Amino acid sequence: MNRARRTFLGAAGAALCWPAPGLRAHGLLGPVLPALDLPAVEVTLHDGRRLPLAAVLRGRPTALQLMFTGCSAICPVQGAVFAELQAALRRDGAGRGPAVQLLSISIDALGDDARALAAWRARFGAGPDWRAAVPDVAGVDRLLDTLRGRTAGADRHSTQVFLLDTAGRLVFRCAELASADAVAQALRQSRT
Repeated sequence: MNRARRTFLGAAGAALCWPAPGLRAHGLLGPVLPALDLPAVEVTLHDGRRLPLAAVLRGRPTALQLMFTGCSAICPVQGAVFAELQAALRRDGAGRGPAVQLLSISIDALGDDARALAAWRARFGAGPDWRAAVPDVAGVDRLLDTLRGRTAGADRHSTQVFLLDTAGRLVFRCAELASADAVAQALRQSRT
């Protein structure tokens, strides 16, 4: 997707995560039907534990973002969106089914480790329901292929938030640069 089109879609989608039917037609925005299983990859968490991604996701709805700790452009904005989303979920969430988990997954398997991920979380005031993880290089590629489809070029970074059900399946793709309010709204709609 060229830069102008990506900028346009990002601006259009930032106000509302649930896109109009015309935007959903190409399959990279909105509901994912049928839900997609994520690849069987292992991740290293911010606390140093190494677990299968499926174990991290199982049992709780999850909002997942892609990032890397060395990013100084859009990733800090994404961290701020998750910080705002975390606060909104705390205000909204008591007693409405399983608590939503936030998961920041690094796409820099060679540069990020548990220590860098822990610092990322601390930078944005992450609570216990916000985890950070990094897969190995092959795991990053397999995960990106499932979340976004095969894309060309070195920069496969995305500013989308991906929603997963309690079985860890991809059920919704938010628009690029969606606001915390838009993601919270999509979470509410996807859980009904």
